[in-house]
Amino acid sequence: MLTELALIPDMFEEACYSSPDACALHLAYLKDPLLSEVLIRDLRNGDWAKHVRGSMTRWHPRGQELLLRLVTGKRLRLFGPVLPAAPTNDDQWCDEAIASHGVEGLGAILAGPAVAGRHKTCPTVYSVEDTPNSPWWKGRSPTVRPHRTVASYLAHLRLVLGAANSLMFIDPHIDPTRHHYSDFIQILLALRRPAVQPLIEVHRVCYEGSGPGRLIFVGARQAELEKRFRDSWEADLRAAGLSVKVFVWPDLHDRYLLTDLIGIDMNNGFDHSTDPHEKTTWSRMGRAQADEVQRDHDPAAARVKPRYTFQVP
Repeated sequence: MLTELALIPDMFEEACYSSPDACALHLAYLKDPLLSEVLIRDLRNGDWAKHVRGSMTRWHPRGQELLLRLVTGKRLRLFGPVLPAAPTNDDQWCDEAIASHGVEGLGAILAGPAVAGRHKTCPTVYSVEDTPNSPWWKGRSPTVRPHRTVASYLAHLRLVLGAANSLMFIDPHIDPTRHHYSDFIQILLALRRPAVQPLIEVHRVCYEGSGPGRLIFVGARQAELEKRFRDSWEADLRAAGLSVKVFVWPDLHDRYLLTDLIGIDMNNGFDHSTDPHEKTTWSRMGRAQADEVQRDHDPAAARVKPRYTFQVP
């Protein structure tokens, strides 16, 4: 649901374009996709960000604004050095990006026209002026169709799970003791980080079943629901250094993954199917819509409050 790009510094520099207006136009054209659909590879473990932020006076005002929004939006993803020598110019930054693409694939490497021209033998490098012709741009879509398997979910969410700082898993029926949610723990364990762990929330309803046989997990039955989660997840989460806060609501209907990087509307939520060929549909949400859904599930702002919460472990 997210794509990773590398940006060569010269694309922010007015002098690299045919005119100041051309620079402003192309940067404005890229602004929304870069701030909502992608992560930016921060080459050489953050040296790229240090370089572009230390050279702000070189960049067009639109480039300065875009860089600041990428940084404050935490859309930079650290990536270790690949080439032996640190880059000292834009062409060498492009060489580093190409080398990193050989280690882990990028959606595209975007550069100013001159640098892109000097690296035209690499099919991943595109001039900012020619971005609409790149496979990344042509392949952009607000929806994906993963198979209903945890392996497929992990593949589609790889960048989200590896980079998001806060995550809300909203699915009315998440229950780790039910077979088709038994592998959900693998998604949670994919959130492990070497340093600071992300904030993780799970949101579900306070009941299961329907009609006369419906179980309501309140009062004396609250402990029963909590035990299901703790018995299933506690040991694995503790070993991974992760903690999950579970919110139990009177009622929920829709299914989402909301993060600080992206919001995803999920038809079938996070359960998996026994049919490996069955697919579902996920849709990337607009920022305003994702924020509205997040407020609906924030106890401080929601009109209806959760019945209770608990932490695992």
